[in-house]
This record gives sequence, structure tokens and C-alpha cells, in this order.
Amino acid sequence: MEKDMKRILLALIAAATATSAMAGIGDIQSGGGTGPLKVKSAMVAIKSPTGVCPAQAKLKAWIYTNKAGPVTYMMIRHGQGASVPQVVNTKKVNGLYVAEISQNMVIVNAIDTQYRIAAKGAGNYTLSNWAPLKANCV
Repeated sequence: MEKDMKRILLALIAAATATSAMAGIGDIQSGGGTGPLKVKSAMVAIKSPTGVCPAQAKLKAWIYTNKAGPVTYMMIRHGQGASVPQVVNTKKVNGLYVAEISQNMVIVNAIDTQYRIAAKGAGNYTLSNWAPLKANCV
């Protein structure tokens, strides 16, 4: 289970890096300038539990910016709205400015929903992909 999560996360990071480079937003790597901190992209992945509930689902989110600093974010559950805004700091990792958010969610009943993250520095919120969370609780 842990190896599967690592493989999923590595594949998502590789895809995001390739997509960013191909989309022409390579300025994720530039940074430290005097302009405002801007969110370039955000991404969410969830490892849904299998088997008997209660069980834990693992959520990871990444927020990429143009430089280090504080970012406001909210987790959004489809059909239920957003969480209270929180702040996380991005830092330079392997040449990119990123904040990583990890959450464990206890699943007690069958669930079939989606989550995403809304993040902002200066300007409007940037929305991530929807990540599915599904558990049958057999």
C-alpha cells in the first residue's frame, strides 16, 4: 500500500513537471524576484482505503509558486464547499517553489466523493484537479 502511494505520487509529480514545462509556465523555477508571490499550479492526490472501515485515506496536495512565501489555501469537498482558509509556506525544493500538504482522513462509512484545493498568493485563487475518494467499507 505504501509503495503504491509513492508510485502514484511520483507519477503525479513527473506529470505536473512535464505539463508545466510544455505549457510554457517554466517561470515556476524563476523566483526570488521583488514581484508578488503568485500560485502557478496546485495538485491533489488521494489514496483511498480498501477493505473494512474504519480506515484511513491519505490526501496529499502540492502548491507551486513563483517564489518562497506564504500561500492561503482551502480544501474543497465536492458538493459541500470549502474549509476554513489556512496558510502554508512554500520553499525551494529541487529548483521549484512548492508547499506540500498531507492529511489523513478517517473513513467510517462508504464514501464516493472528490476533493480539490484552492490556493492563492497575490491575486485570485488557483484551483487544483479533482481527486476522487471512494471507499466501499465491505
